[in-house]
Amino acid sequence: MLSLTRRKASQQPTVASTSLIDLPEDILILICSQCRIDEIFTLRLTSSTTRNLIDEYISTVGPCVARSTFPLSDHMLSKHTPTSFRALKALIPEHLSAILVDRHRIADEWLQSRYGVPAEDPFGDELRARVTSGWRVLRDVSNIAREEHFTNHATMSATHLTNKIFRPALFKIEALKYREDIILSKRLEYISRLSERDAQNYKIMFTLLSSAFSTSFSNMGAEFEPWPFDFGDGIDAQRALRKGNTWLSWYIFAQGPDLFWQQWWALPPSLPPTQNSIRDAAILAFKHTPDKLADHQRSLAHTLQEAINERAAFESAFDQSNPVRYFALYAKERLLRRQKGVPLTREILGHVPFLVNFRCPEEIVKRHDKLFRERNVGRGRTPPRLS
Repeated sequence: MLSLTRRKASQQPTVASTSLIDLPEDILILICSQCRIDEIFTLRLTSSTTRNLIDEYISTVGPCVARSTFPLSDHMLSKHTPTSFRALKALIPEHLSAILVDRHRIADEWLQSRYGVPAEDPFGDELRARVTSGWRVLRDVSNIAREEHFTNHATMSATHLTNKIFRPALFKIEALKYREDIILSKRLEYISRLSERDAQNYKIMFTLLSSAFSTSFSNMGAEFEPWPFDFGDGIDAQRALRKGNTWLSWYIFAQGPDLFWQQWWALPPSLPPTQNSIRDAAILAFKHTPDKLADHQRSLAHTLQEAINERAAFESAFDQSNPVRYFALYAKERLLRRQKGVPLTREILGHVPFLVNFRCPEEIVKRHDKLFRERNVGRGRTPPRLS
């Protein structure tokens, strides 16, 4: 016979755990509609039930997810109604383009001819479309590397196999370099199939992208990490990035648009780690990359950029790969609107943590300080030091 205590325990009601898939279908659809793009893709992978439900109602859920992800982007969403997963995912490079064209003003604020075009201004549609094409090229270049990591390589040479036995550390480096060579070969094959226009669109996108990497005078103090990727501590960093003369170029090819999507939009902009997520991730990856491998990757990045230059006919058709002319036209348009009393376009991206800030190189600080001291030596005063 059961004891009184036991009988009391057995009479306690049990609370059944309720999972997401136990909710009514209309509630699930409502939850999905409140998700952002990254969240809906993650939710879709949780179970076959949620996947089937989302797939069935994507034409209803998709526009809601787009509005949740881009709540202020009326202009972009007026042109695109995402009623499929493909259309929903395509909004990511579209929005990255809007950010890149809009926030370019931060990188060159003092040059009116290179003033960014606000995301809500239709004037920038042609440039944004070209930049979107460039983001897609970068995505394809990045995906080639990801796919290669799941591919079995051909047998390496006898020398490499000997190193595997007697010099394992060297073999590991050589094996990684061998894989990078294969990735480069596939990337070059991909570039050879690009149209000249797509290659030029990539050049425009990457030129604007390089402007996000800052080593300006404002980047002073312990909170700014130094540029660790090459000799020169980041002097002329943007040009080196565009030419592929820095390890950071290779890192961008490896990570693709996701690297910028995270800092610019997916992560909460108010959190301190978000402000420097690109910089900190790149520095961490570089610290874990052996010097010989980093040197090899840098050389491959340069080869890749040179191949794209050739495909874009960069030397003979430079204007077709140059975004500055679009900003020069917009500068005239802004002046004309001002004269007519047209209100300014609504700003929606001022909160985006666009810049990737590295510490200003000490050599530049010294040069700047010396120049100002020489100019003021005859005025009987000495300006304050920058550092």
